[in-house]
Amino acid sequence: MKKYIYLILALSIAGALLSGILLLQHYYPQSKIGFITCGEGIINPCLSLARSNYSTVFGIPVAAYGLLWNLLVIFILLIADYAGGRYPACALAVIFPLSAIAFAADIALGGILIATGIFCKFCVATYAVNAAILALAIVWLFKARRDEQFSLAGTLRGIVSAEDSSPDRKAFYSSFVLFVFLLCFAIFSTSYILKLKTGNTRVSADKISTFLDNFYNSPPEKITLPESGIVMGNPEARVTITVFTDFLCSACYRFYQVERLLLNKYGDDIRIVYYNFPLDQGCNPTMRRSVYKNSCIASRAIFAALDGDILEDYVVRHFQDYRRIHGNYNEGTAIETLRMIPPGSRPGMDEARFNALMNSEDTSRRIAEHISAAKQIGIDSTPTLFIGGRRLVGVPPVEVLDRIVDRELAR
Repeated sequence: MKKYIYLILALSIAGALLSGILLLQHYYPQSKIGFITCGEGIINPCLSLARSNYSTVFGIPVAAYGLLWNLLVIFILLIADYAGGRYPACALAVIFPLSAIAFAADIALGGILIATGIFCKFCVATYAVNAAILALAIVWLFKARRDEQFSLAGTLRGIVSAEDSSPDRKAFYSSFVLFVFLLCFAIFSTSYILKLKTGNTRVSADKISTFLDNFYNSPPEKITLPESGIVMGNPEARVTITVFTDFLCSACYRFYQVERLLLNKYGDDIRIVYYNFPLDQGCNPTMRRSVYKNSCIASRAIFAALDGDILEDYVVRHFQDYRRIHGNYNEGTAIETLRMIPPGSRPGMDEARFNALMNSEDTSRRIAEHISAAKQIGIDSTPTLFIGGRRLVGVPPVEVLDRIVDRELAR
C-alpha cells in the first residue's frame, strides 16, 4: 500500500499548490501570478472567472474547498503512513468515496467552464489531479480486495463503529475531528480576511439603490462627440461606456481596474470608448495649471499605439507600470512602454515609427478635437463617464456599474 500512499500524497501536494494559487488569483486576479497563468490581455480568464457567479459557493471561493480537500487528504495519508497497521486501509476507505465526490464536483465545474467559454488552465489542472487521485484509489481498492480481502463497507463500518471504545481510539478520533475543524476554520477565515483586505466586499443594497435612483433620475444629455477610435471591447457592443480620461490620472487608473472587471464579466455586450482630456496645460488650454505633468505626451502615446494597431497591448503595459511611471512621465517613458511589447506582437512598429506617430500633426489635431468636445459638454475632471447619455463623475463602485450595465442591457 505504500506506493499508493506516496503517489496520492504527491498528487495531493500538487493539488494543494494549485488550489492555493487559484485562491490567490480569486482575490488578486490582476496580480503577476494572474498574468502568468492567464495572460496579459484586458480580457483575461482569471478575471472572467473571478467575476462570474460560479466562482463561489455560499460566499466562499471554490478554490478554498479544493485547498481544504487536498490538505485533508495529505493529513490522512501522513497518519496512515506513520501509524501503519490498519490505518492505510482506513485511509483508503475514506479517500475513495471522497475522491469520487470531488471528481463528480469537477465534472460539474468543468461543464460550467465549457458553458461560459472560460478556459482556466489551473482549474483544468486541478481536475486532472483529482481524476488521477480517484484512478489511483480505484487501483488501490481492487488490489487491496484481491490481496488482503479488503472490504470497503466493512472498513467504513469499523471506522464509525462504537464497539471499540478504547482510550487510544477516542483520543485519535477526537484529535482528527479537532484538526478538521481547525483546518476548515483556518482556510475559510483566511479567505474572509483576504476578501476584506482586497476590498472584495459588496456595497450595501441601500447604497446601490440610492446611487441608481440618483443616476436614472437625471435626464440623459444630448451630446455629440467626434469619432474616437480608442475603443476597448466589442465595437458592436450593445452598451457603450464613454470615458473622458487622462492616462496619468490616479482616479483613471482605478477606473481602468474597474473597466477590466466589467469587460471580463460582460464580454461582447459592452465597449469602453476613450476620449482624451489630459489635465496638462501643455495641450489643454482649459487648464489653469497642470495637474498631471506631461499627460499630453501620454495621450500622444495612446494615439500612436492606436495607429500602430497595438492599442490593447500598449494600454495594458502602460497601466501595469503606472505606479512607477506616472510621477515622472516623458517621451522616453512612452518608448519604454513600447519596448515592453515583444517585437513579434508589434510588427512594423519600431521606436522611430512610434515616435513619428506620437509627434504627428494628425495626433495633435485629434487631441485638440477631444479637448474641444470635452469643453463643449462641460468636462472639468477625469474620469467622467457617460452611459446611455447620463453622466457619472469619478469612479463608481463596480457593483453599481454592474447594475447599470444590467439595466441598459435589459432595454
